[in-house]
Order: sequence, then structure tokens, then C-alpha cells
Amino acid sequence: MWSGQDVMPVQLDESKSLWVIEHINDIRVWPTGLHSITKRLRFVLRIKVKSAFFDNWMTFAVLLNTITLAVNHHNMDEQLEEMLDDLNSIFTWLFIYEMACKLIAIGVVKYCSDKMNYLDGGVVLLSIFEMVAEELMAGGGADLSAFKTVRMLRTFRVFRIARLLRALESMQTII
Repeated sequence: MWSGQDVMPVQLDESKSLWVIEHINDIRVWPTGLHSITKRLRFVLRIKVKSAFFDNWMTFAVLLNTITLAVNHHNMDEQLEEMLDDLNSIFTWLFIYEMACKLIAIGVVKYCSDKMNYLDGGVVLLSIFEMVAEELMAGGGADLSAFKTVRMLRTFRVFRIARLLRALESMQTII
């Protein structure tokens, strides 16, 4: 059996050996064809989704969304209500983007292995349902009580604030 010993120099430079060991994992061999494109896309998305910047940005978006939900009150100015609805739509699309990126990057099984993703995914699905129901009711001229019921689904978005607790280790201990 060949062990490779015959091609290695007798005396190894320790610093070069350590450099090779540290950087060997940076070398990737990609498949060819369509599978290569999807594999590279998932690889790039995985790096993006697992980055601290992405996680902090989405946590900040959750905080901003919670603030916009808190501003909502009875007898609001029509202009303010329209602005808050637009912001809610923007946040919904942002969270749909986040969920799609995570599902593509890490896959359904790993996405579901994190319990916080159940909460995030459930809120996103409820938000999608809310958007679709509002569009259907606006086009069909549904009664006001059904519209208010659908808008109540927005209150479930406040549960996403629990995502902030993931970053605070002391709060995790208390919970």
C-alpha cells in the first residue's frame, strides 16, 4: 500500500505544515452542471444566513416591527394608518425573505431543528395568510368584522420579540 511518505520531504517545515492544515478546508471541489449552481447558491446563502450581521439585522427588524405594531391605536389618523400598513407589508416581505433564505440555505430539516424557527415560521405563515385574506376581502367587499378578525393576526407578530431573548443569555437562563 502506498502511504504517500515517499513523496514527502524528510524534514517538514512546521509553519508551512500548520498553514496547510489551517487552509485545507478553504478548498472546495464543486460538482458540475445544474447541481453545481444550486450547491454554490446554497453555500453562499448558508454563509450569509449564519453570519452575525444577518442575525443582528433581522433581530433589529423584529424590534422595529414591534415598535410599529405598538404605534397602532384606536382612532388613528388615516395617513398614519396607511403608513403603518405599508411598513407592515415591508416587514412581512422582509421576514418572508429571511425564511426563504434559511430554508434554501440550510434545508427544511435543519430549519425545523431550531425551535425558534417554529415561532418565526409560524408568524411568517400567519402574516402571509393575513396579506392574502386582506386582498381577498378588499376585492370582494367583505364585512368589517371579518376584516378586524384578520387584522388581529398581526398581534401574533409581537411573539417574534422572543427572538431577542435568544441573544441575551441571562434572559435564557431566567426563562
